[in-house]
Amino acid sequence: MDFLRFIACAWLLGVVTVRAQGQPAVTFDKSFEGASIGKIEKLDDTTFRLHVEGQYDERGRNRQTTWFSFRMDNVAARELTLTFTDWVGEYNDKPGACPMGPTLRPVFSDDGETWHHCEDVVWDDVRKESTLKLKPAQNTVWLAHVPPYPHAKLLKLLAELDRPPHTRVEVIGKTVLGRDLHLVTVTNFERPDEAKKTVWLQARQHAWEAGTSFVMEGALRFITSDGPQARALRDQVIFKFTPMLDPDGCALGKVRFNAHGWDVNRHWDEVDLRDPRWLRLMPEIWYAKKAILAAHASRPIDVMLNLHNTETAEYVDTMVDDEAEQAKFQRLFARLVADTSFDPLRKLGIVLTPSNTANVLWKERRVPILLMEQRISPGPKLKRLPTTEDRLAFGRQLIVSLAGTVLTP
Repeated sequence: MDFLRFIACAWLLGVVTVRAQGQPAVTFDKSFEGASIGKIEKLDDTTFRLHVEGQYDERGRNRQTTWFSFRMDNVAARELTLTFTDWVGEYNDKPGACPMGPTLRPVFSDDGETWHHCEDVVWDDVRKESTLKLKPAQNTVWLAHVPPYPHAKLLKLLAELDRPPHTRVEVIGKTVLGRDLHLVTVTNFERPDEAKKTVWLQARQHAWEAGTSFVMEGALRFITSDGPQARALRDQVIFKFTPMLDPDGCALGKVRFNAHGWDVNRHWDEVDLRDPRWLRLMPEIWYAKKAILAAHASRPIDVMLNLHNTETAEYVDTMVDDEAEQAKFQRLFARLVADTSFDPLRKLGIVLTPSNTANVLWKERRVPILLMEQRISPGPKLKRLPTTEDRLAFGRQLIVSLAGTVLTP
């Protein structure tokens, strides 16, 4: 069996071993939660060409390549050269999309928990390939497109935070593969709800957008804390969180689509809660939509924000066409720009053309909802690549800004 055929067979088992004469084996491992990488080509003992695996939608279209995560063992003090290829895919049925570029750098970790951006990375814009050089200090190194936030990390956080008297964690449904979909409510349950405002924060509709989970964790840790500001906000606001809408994808190292291939940030206009077909195909949207609309019917949501990541853009969009709601959103936008690391490339977007994202909840049931994109590349404010610490800090800033907006006329 030649080397490439051996690699292909072994990779199906999740582990590829490459032996250099007289040295321990170099091992590539994708057998852990959230891992993904495609074919591996060995160019020499320390030089490898790695194909990004990608994911297709339910029609076999729109190949998305914005994710890789794997581990290498027996690499201490070795000068590794890794070229990542096969980035070019398709977005919204338009071929040629490429989610990698000269301003983006993968991350590495010595322990699988603490992440650093790789320093020596070169982008070839002709071949659409990124090459990084790395000399690990430890015998094991993890690499990923952005710092991972797997499903298990959320479950651990929810178990830690699920404590009375001010936090309630509920299961509102199941994913295609049977994982729980969670709704977290945080408020002072000992005070009547009548005078309270309602804020809703949602994250991780796309599995690769792990930055949104770090923002969500920062928000949850702050608002459930014992600090005086958090306690005061819980007295006045009901906070709702749908923290991870695609736990299947987050656990399995996917990119954008659920286990049936449906985009969890599309089709919100199609999903009819009365039609069991949508429950079967897209339970993630179905259950989230059901919970949101039920809550809004009981107590109107004052503002809902959907968190997303993108490569180089940062902005907020809404379909809200009501002047009073638009004014509220403008106040929120101004707060975010003034008081947080939010770094938009343009003004608040009022998008009145038809859409199939969660923003259609405004058109359907007058839920005042916005979509936020945060870049993973450097921006003018930070002047560097954002870190997990930046995302966690922004979560706290975001909750304060959202609450301040709805509490201030």
